[in-house]
Amino acid sequence: MSDDTSESELPSRALESTAPESRLTCDHVCCSTSNNVASALFNAVVRAVVFQSSVLSSTSSKLKSATECAKELEEALVRGAKGSNRTLVDLSNAINAWTAGKKGLMSGVFSSTEDGVAATTTLLLDNDDAWPEAERHKLAIRLVRDYYDTDFQAHCRKSCVDEDALFEHKMSCKFLPVSCPNEGCPASFSKHSQEKHDNRCSYKLIDCRLECGRQIARGEMEAHAAGDCAMREVECPYAELGCQHPVRLGKMSEHLFENAENHLRMLYTAETKVSTRVSALERWAQAVVDDDEHRREGLRAIDTALLTLETKHAELDKSHVGSKSHITKLESRVKDLEATVKKQSAELASFRKTVDGLRQSFAQIAKQ
Repeated sequence: MSDDTSESELPSRALESTAPESRLTCDHVCCSTSNNVASALFNAVVRAVVFQSSVLSSTSSKLKSATECAKELEEALVRGAKGSNRTLVDLSNAINAWTAGKKGLMSGVFSSTEDGVAATTTLLLDNDDAWPEAERHKLAIRLVRDYYDTDFQAHCRKSCVDEDALFEHKMSCKFLPVSCPNEGCPASFSKHSQEKHDNRCSYKLIDCRLECGRQIARGEMEAHAAGDCAMREVECPYAELGCQHPVRLGKMSEHLFENAENHLRMLYTAETKVSTRVSALERWAQAVVDDDEHRREGLRAIDTALLTLETKHAELDKSHVGSKSHITKLESRVKDLEATVKKQSAELASFRKTVDGLRQSFAQIAKQ
């Protein structure tokens, strides 16, 4: 559980047990180990709450379950520590075994366990009263110091004859909790880890890697080297005009002063090229304008032709309307004539019938 513990140069428990009762004992515990144990305890309780909860569990019931699980875990670890030669590995195994024992058959069936762990972690961190952080760390220290670290890998139990000797030892004890001296760093650790932390602390002031002479925080070195470092190589403002001299940011003013004549010559050459190019562009633009005028004249002619066609089309539409009206009148006249012819044909047939009757009458008279 610890990344900064080592074997202590302390007397064995057997020697301690024979020491006079008046001797005083150091109680320092490795900071990183206690922090790791506290974190493992917290994660175990979180998972136990997830395993014992359901999708219907309320926030209050989860917080109550966390408090109960924390107490149960503490009792289980203390009870399981009875015996000799317990180590931090045994503590880790005991925490894992207790956590596994909380997993039921239906755990994770209706929801993702990892999603539940993330949500429950946030819940307990936001509601610290369920299992206060201070209590977790106190329990972690007690488990390490009083129960599991029997080989003194993560805590000190050195005995001293008086308080002065104890104080002197505590100030030099390798497990003495110290804070990082680098400004802004919030880290705390055991004294024997100070050099290791100092070699990687992002707040540590170190010499600029480009050797600009400034001291920069280790975590800000890359930003400094890519930003305002006087030794950073940058392009000359006249690079696009042909100046290819490598320039350091802090030497830019000196470079511009020393190469002013060359830069002016480059500007003149570039201006000449630009003027030539501008003239060519102006000629091209005029040609485009002239061509555009021709196109406009052609479009105007097309517009005129289209207008003429539209006028003729309108006239044809009017003529067509007139012809249609005339045709309608003729059709009506033809119908009238047809009716007259039919009427006259009927009258003619009647007249013929009358004539035929007269002829028959005249024939009979002639015979008589």
